[in-house]
Amino acid sequence: MKLSKLHISSFRGATKPVDIPFEKGKKITMIFAENGNGKSTIADALICLLTSDKGSIDDKSGTEARFIKSLDATNAKIELHTDKEVYSATLSGTSRDFVKSNHELIPELRYLRRSQIVDLLNRKATERYEKLKSYIDVSGLLKSEEELRKLVRETESEVERLVSVIDNAKSTLEATWLKEGSPLDDMLVWAKGESEKDLTKETAQLKEVDNLSKQWTAIQSKYIEIQQSIKVVGAAKKAHNTALEALQKLQEKNTTSNADLLKLLNQAKDFISGQPLIDNCPVCDNSIEKNTVVKSLGEKIASMSAIGSAAKAVENAKKDWDGKVAIQKRAVELFSNLLIKYQNDIAKYKTSVPEIATFIDGITTDIKTNYQCYQDNLTQLSDLSKRIEAAKVKYTKSINQHNSIKQQYKSIIESSKKFEQKSKLSLAASKALDIVEKSRKEFYDNELLSISGDVERMYQLLHKDEGLGGIKLFLNPQYKTSLELQANFHTEEGITPQSVYSESHLDTLGICIFLALAKKYSKGDTILVLDDVVMSVDQNHLDRFIDLLHTEAVHFSQIVITTHYGPWRDRYRNNRAPSRDMHFLELRKWSKENGIRVKNGKIALDELREMLSDEDKFHRENISTAAGRTLENILDYLTYLFSAKLPRKPKNDYQLHELLTGLSSQLVKLLRVEHLEKDEEGKYTKVVANTELQGIIDKLKQLKAVRNQVGAHFNFDGSLVSDDDVTDFGNATVEFAELIICSETGTMPDRKPSGSYWETRTGSIRLYPLIDPKS
Repeated sequence: MKLSKLHISSFRGATKPVDIPFEKGKKITMIFAENGNGKSTIADALICLLTSDKGSIDDKSGTEARFIKSLDATNAKIELHTDKEVYSATLSGTSRDFVKSNHELIPELRYLRRSQIVDLLNRKATERYEKLKSYIDVSGLLKSEEELRKLVRETESEVERLVSVIDNAKSTLEATWLKEGSPLDDMLVWAKGESEKDLTKETAQLKEVDNLSKQWTAIQSKYIEIQQSIKVVGAAKKAHNTALEALQKLQEKNTTSNADLLKLLNQAKDFISGQPLIDNCPVCDNSIEKNTVVKSLGEKIASMSAIGSAAKAVENAKKDWDGKVAIQKRAVELFSNLLIKYQNDIAKYKTSVPEIATFIDGITTDIKTNYQCYQDNLTQLSDLSKRIEAAKVKYTKSINQHNSIKQQYKSIIESSKKFEQKSKLSLAASKALDIVEKSRKEFYDNELLSISGDVERMYQLLHKDEGLGGIKLFLNPQYKTSLELQANFHTEEGITPQSVYSESHLDTLGICIFLALAKKYSKGDTILVLDDVVMSVDQNHLDRFIDLLHTEAVHFSQIVITTHYGPWRDRYRNNRAPSRDMHFLELRKWSKENGIRVKNGKIALDELREMLSDEDKFHRENISTAAGRTLENILDYLTYLFSAKLPRKPKNDYQLHELLTGLSSQLVKLLRVEHLEKDEEGKYTKVVANTELQGIIDKLKQLKAVRNQVGAHFNFDGSLVSDDDVTDFGNATVEFAELIICSETGTMPDRKPSGSYWETRTGSIRLYPLIDPKS
């Protein structure tokens, strides 16, 4: 998959729509800008689009999700255009989450910021695993392992439980077996026979005697109830007689008043009061006045209040007495019915228990006869009840013992089968768990060993012969998710690098770990984002780091680098790095009104070529300056390559004259380059041009004044220099650069495959000699 462009609109710093182009055929894109001009916006846009993270926003606490969108923006949009698909994400309204298209098909992206490097190395081992588990995550395997471990625990627990169940069942069964005299000399054989016995008859007999037992209990209970009702009825009768006597005494004292008269007077009053119009007495037909009659009746009734109360007491006592008599009668009836049923159910025992014959023959349909028959035969019936209870105990014990034997035997047999099954399952699960644990550890060991080896290789490329390395990533065997990091420091081995490594050494170690992990799990289509990972590094280590990135770029679809580190940019601009393999972009000053402004960055030599080839862009001062800087860059490299003797200066800021004269005359005479072309196998083997450099160097020496007079200072002499001289100086510089710089990679010879020349990394240019003969 090839990237063509990233479109960002209303996302963070992209207050205006902006397109970030990706140059075809170049796997590395560098975005250079001073801080605050939009580098992280571009990196975060890729991260938000292609992952579930928010990029640099995730590193900061207290951030508000609404500021993911640009200020005053309603909707944010991100689009990545590739040769296969357009991937887009939109953030609308107050939503915190992007809506993404082709979600299942999005390419994989890995990103690294310097804060992640520091965080990774300073974390505890368990937290470090959490940070890297997206690369070496075996959560599925761990889940399976935990399920197996759970199964082992459960089956072991179940086996223990079954052993306990079997032991308890055998102990209970053995006690019964011994109590029975150890029949058949084999407990399980005896138990099997006992459990297979048919107890249908015993069950029916138990049911019958249990029914009789319940009937006798109901009879006794009802008889006690009748005895209690006799006392209750007697008390109610006595209360009625007492009330009646009291009424009679009151009537004897007042012969003109009695209860019957009182009742009659009340009825008369109620009748007359209830008539709306009445003028004549309904008895004698004499004229009456209603209110006068009602009042007179009321006064008479009032004078008889004592008799009235006594009469009411007699009435209430009579009702209470009648109610209790009715309850007693009902109880006696029910008692008789119970006796009749009981008589029918025990009639079969008349022959075997002759003493109950009198009761059986004496029960009739007459209630009083049945009551008396019960009382007459209570002793015989009580004896029968005892025999029934004894039979009930006997049958219950027999059946319960049978059920117990059957239950314990069944428990032993079934639990023994389950024990065998669970034991096999427990053994199999334990073996499976051992295999899974071993596989997980081997996987981790192999993966981390592979990663550690790659990290060590990369780290040695960066820090060769510095006494550092021996990088080892491994899981602590005591913990499942504890990622340890060890390294060597000169004579010390297996130490934590955080203890002794410098900050820059730790930075490069974190980068190497990240690159190794991203490479390990990349299928060649992963996009790699390095967001401002290099803060400050010396020239040698920077060159090595650049070489490392270009070497590893083949394993990724695209590497996107954002940086504000000027020396890194200038290594590419000045052909000290493989500039032809890298797409260079610069961001100009950001403002809310203009948003992110992208400028296609150019190599210094290309800028010089453009100024020389386009008359509209001809500018004598700019050409002189650019040619001088380009020439100084090449000569600086050559004097370093051949260990030229230059005047010692505090900052090594040598001028053009010093660099030109720094190359010894003996060396200049021998300097030559061979240009080669590729053979059928794509290797540079055939020399097509052999050019001595003394002529071009001498020409540049003659024209060197142009740089100072025109391109460096304001003076009168500069005005005397012709445009032709300026053009000659620029063209000579370009010619010299093209002889030295590989057109394929944009680098100068820095390899020495033989003992006689320097060679570019592609092998297209050879620079002779290998060393200055004067040295």
